[in-house]
Amino acid sequence: MDTKTEFKPSVLIVDDMQVNLTFLLDILKDKYTLKVAKNGQRALDIAKQGNVDLILLDIVMPQMDGYEVCKALKADKQTQDIPIIFVTANSESEDEAKGFALGAVDYITKPFQVSTVLSRVQNHLALHLKQLELEDLNRKTQRYLELIDKYVITSSTDLDGTIVSASEAFCSISGYSKEELIGQNHRIVRHNDMPSSLYKQLWNTITQDKTWSGEIKNRKKDGNYYWVEAAISPIYNELGKKIGYTAIRQDITDKKLIEEISITDGLTNIYNRRYFNETFPKVIDGAKREDELVCFLLMDIDHFKQYNDNYGHQAGDDVLIRFAQCMKDNLKRADDMAFRLGGEEFGIVYKSDTKEKSLEFANTIREQIEALEIPHEYSSASKYVTASMGLVSGRASTLGDMDSVFKQADDLLYEAKESGRNQVKTK
Repeated sequence: MDTKTEFKPSVLIVDDMQVNLTFLLDILKDKYTLKVAKNGQRALDIAKQGNVDLILLDIVMPQMDGYEVCKALKADKQTQDIPIIFVTANSESEDEAKGFALGAVDYITKPFQVSTVLSRVQNHLALHLKQLELEDLNRKTQRYLELIDKYVITSSTDLDGTIVSASEAFCSISGYSKEELIGQNHRIVRHNDMPSSLYKQLWNTITQDKTWSGEIKNRKKDGNYYWVEAAISPIYNELGKKIGYTAIRQDITDKKLIEEISITDGLTNIYNRRYFNETFPKVIDGAKREDELVCFLLMDIDHFKQYNDNYGHQAGDDVLIRFAQCMKDNLKRADDMAFRLGGEEFGIVYKSDTKEKSLEFANTIREQIEALEIPHEYSSASKYVTASMGLVSGRASTLGDMDSVFKQADDLLYEAKESGRNQVKTK
């Protein structure tokens, strides 16, 4: 059995004449929950208790007339929004104007016409209940917007990329205040690790009225960093004209930290062999679009076994760490990558404008390693730690797959070792 109770709006009838109360109660009782007050003070008390949707208020009453009651109701925040219909035998326009000025929504004149009473009560209740729904929706919307502002990393820019709005969540994660962000370009949070090609692709996508999505590493105000999964889309005004761009982001810093651990060599803190195997084929494929020059430098620390045997493995680990850091310090572009490929074997994947410049870069790395001046009296190549290197550089369309490039670099590395070490061999 359906036990759901039908909702009935509540109407408060205020009149000191029993005959009027009886008449109004009789015609309204089937549709509404009715409350009765025979004087102004009692009306105020009932209204303040709540659950009153409309008031039928007689004007002529002893002690406190309807105008005074209306004024008191409108002065109280608890009752000021309840619609009031004055009930009066006087239809003078001046009296009506006074009532409307005090905040009444309508008048019903005596003697009562049943149809008039029913229609006006029904219409004003419908308007009031709709207003309550809209106010509730506005409150929910405002709360929703507050939650978005607090927890969702969002911002909007104009067509030139200048920030015009930023959420509290964006401020919280970036370390900047809204005042510091608004009016700035998003370059304010750009991290040097992110390649320029990513931002070029992003801008090309959104300026063609499409949505760009991807992972971005951003820089905090204090120099630290965070990662976000971002979706950036055009925004339009009511006329359909594009006026800017909006970005919604999700904090994925923890996820990226886990990923970084899985692709990073634990000792040297550069990329590991696993990540090399994953990313190098992608580098080759990506470079094929514009047939860019791709370079792979394979290197091996000269006489590293002898170093470990004579100086100890702790000292050997220190060499590996300093060697890796030297590589990282000399990378020129955001998309250049250094790898520890196993033991004392390292690699760098990078791009260059020409083969000549790629060889210059390789020799710079070689020279910088020797310039660390780590003593190695058991090396035949130098009195310091050095490295032998094999360099493969070529247009992406001619390189072949990763395995063939690695084999070529390994053969060249062997030549460098056979030729006396501490040198770069290329073709």
